[in-house]
Amino acid sequence: VPMIWNQTTVSTALPSGSKYVLGFNEPNFFSQANLSAADAASYWPALQANAASAGVAIVGPAMNLCGPAAQCHGTDPYQYLKDFFAACTNCKVDYIAVHWYNCDLPSLRDYLEPGGSLEGFEQFGKPIWLTEFSCDGSASVAQQEAYMRAAIPYLEGNPKVFRYSWFSADPIPNAKLVNSDGTPTALGQVYIGLAH
Repeated sequence: VPMIWNQTTVSTALPSGSKYVLGFNEPNFFSQANLSAADAASYWPALQANAASAGVAIVGPAMNLCGPAAQCHGTDPYQYLKDFFAACTNCKVDYIAVHWYNCDLPSLRDYLEPGGSLEGFEQFGKPIWLTEFSCDGSASVAQQEAYMRAAIPYLEGNPKVFRYSWFSADPIPNAKLVNSDGTPTALGQVYIGLAH
């Protein structure tokens, strides 16, 4: 699943065999794709044309809560997407992509579903891809495992969630699923063993 990280690669040919393309990575963050909602909307038709020529489905801009405000195109990912869709009325987005780095199931549920203290991404009426999630970097391996054991069954049972991907990379070493030699970590073994 290739990603168009920001506007510089919207027209780059997608690898053969791709079935989906991920849109911009956290465009509301200055330190990530760094695009206002209006700018993201202005580049989306090129991304959409590229996806159409490759015959792939389009996963929308990957959103996350952003802060501090001085480093963001708005701190609220829900408002960002509302502004994006308002500026991009004829844009095709097949799935909503989100990231989440809190370490408890109630907050994850609140982030995705309506009716809690957050608005929920279900409001956009499209299947959700949780393309990055784990506890943050302060969590122990045991905390990562406890969260994983709670989150995976919830995600598997939520019909609004199309796909999810545990974040397994150097910035959060206690969340890694694979050792440097390619073998599963103890957490990776837990992940493999969970029903998905």
